[in-house]
Amino acid sequence: MKTDYQGGDKVVRIAENSAPISIFPHKITQSTEGLISGQIFEGLVKVDPKTLKSVPGLAESWDIDPTGKIITFHLRKGVRFHRSAALDFKEVELTAQDVKFTFQLLCTASNDNLHFATICKDRIVGANECYENSKKGDKIDLKGIKIIDNYNFSIELLNSPAIFLDILGGPFAGILSKEAYAVDKTKTIVGAGPFILDTKRTTPQQYVLYKNIDYYGKDKKGNQLPYLDSVIVDITGSAEVAWNGFREGKYDFISSIPANQLKQIVEENIKDFTGKDPKYVLERNAEMITQYYLFNTHKKPFDDVKVRQAINYGIDREKLIERVLFGQAYGPASNGIVPPTFDFYRSSTINGYTFDIEKAKKLLAEAGYPDGKGFPEVKLIVNSGNMRNNTVAGEIQKQLMMNLNVNMTFESLPNNSKFLLQTSGQGDIFRDGWVADYPSPESFLSIFYGEPVENDTAHISYPNTMRFVNKEYDKFYELGRDALSRDTAAGYFLKAEKILVQEAPLIALWYESNYRLLRSRLINFHVNPLRHFDFSEVDVKEKKE
Repeated sequence: MKTDYQGGDKVVRIAENSAPISIFPHKITQSTEGLISGQIFEGLVKVDPKTLKSVPGLAESWDIDPTGKIITFHLRKGVRFHRSAALDFKEVELTAQDVKFTFQLLCTASNDNLHFATICKDRIVGANECYENSKKGDKIDLKGIKIIDNYNFSIELLNSPAIFLDILGGPFAGILSKEAYAVDKTKTIVGAGPFILDTKRTTPQQYVLYKNIDYYGKDKKGNQLPYLDSVIVDITGSAEVAWNGFREGKYDFISSIPANQLKQIVEENIKDFTGKDPKYVLERNAEMITQYYLFNTHKKPFDDVKVRQAINYGIDREKLIERVLFGQAYGPASNGIVPPTFDFYRSSTINGYTFDIEKAKKLLAEAGYPDGKGFPEVKLIVNSGNMRNNTVAGEIQKQLMMNLNVNMTFESLPNNSKFLLQTSGQGDIFRDGWVADYPSPESFLSIFYGEPVENDTAHISYPNTMRFVNKEYDKFYELGRDALSRDTAAGYFLKAEKILVQEAPLIALWYESNYRLLRSRLINFHVNPLRHFDFSEVDVKEKKE
């Protein structure tokens, strides 16, 4: 019996800057992790990479009852988990028991579970009780999920299901094999998605995926999916290395281009971008991404809101975009953390921070640091493996010293080291960025939701890594989260974000708009504002003889 497929000529190779910490769904915190994990695991719902709408995944359909709060899902029959050592290479069918197990695990307190608040908290009936009891070592049944039979089950919600279905399309909502998880917990990377992790060839610098010959998917003509034989993701560490690899023919897609070389790259390779059959395709689109720095609001001097506001006013974001990013941004983040990519959300009504040196100096003096005198040296932590992080940090370091006489040093740390410091309440300032998990302002505002935050730093705090808590903010966030209509939710979210801007637990820097390069041989490859990639229907043009 053939147990896997590791041959074939249809190979797509892409380059990413940031090294994953984990590709287990419940531990995903960055886009590279989601890109890889999302090909291996699949959720009940998928996100159409072209329209960003929710479409059937492992669930072939679902029904919503008249109350709008009970969703009955109908699983596809015959879906099998990847044949793997964890399953003794036998065929194991996915059933409703695996779904219930996945959600039960999401409702269990653990440092390996970073998405209870994303998916379950205050959404699924009984989820909060399950989670709180698990802290005491007690396991209780998640009563909001009822198994009808092997292929049908229901989820009872506390509020409207509209956004819930979008959330289920995220890579963190991949369904796990109960049997495989028992072997080695989060180290067991066994899903039911279109590709399988090649554990023999995968290294920290390269992730190799090969096609799942048992995948349920078929195209509109009935052809077996995926088309590709394998997908290889190289961790290059910089846009420069990625571009050099692309130019040499090594990569089919790179997610960023060196900002200071963009014009030169296009001019020197103009013949490859033009003509009837161009070799390269250059794309640019506004993304659902905001880049920012986070203050540790529980540590001096950033426990003082006037200090946080002063730092925000003391940074010239326009100059940063011009000098360091060479214009590669949608624009300065002067309207809060939510990017202006949601047409139903009036982010323009939010007055964020723009460069105002007089206001900055006044606030700093009111906080007890006139002309920066007595202000302690503070340290910014950025993640290594991306030169842009260092150049941005260097520019902000220069501006703060020149404008406010504030001495900020910075240090680059590997992702896992930075993440541990950041989530355990240590450090002064951290570089961060957020890609929307689902197409809603809620995804960005959830970062600062304080209700789930624990004071005990032995337990990591995510996504609210800085443990920011404001009861008024939480009130409006919850009202928006639980609203029955999108427009009502947007109104509450705007009120919450205005409080966030005033409290300033972050420095919102810029809204992202990246240039991406791909080879024209790619078919059905869609780049979207969510950075959501689905390789199940991606194909490559055959080489001309």
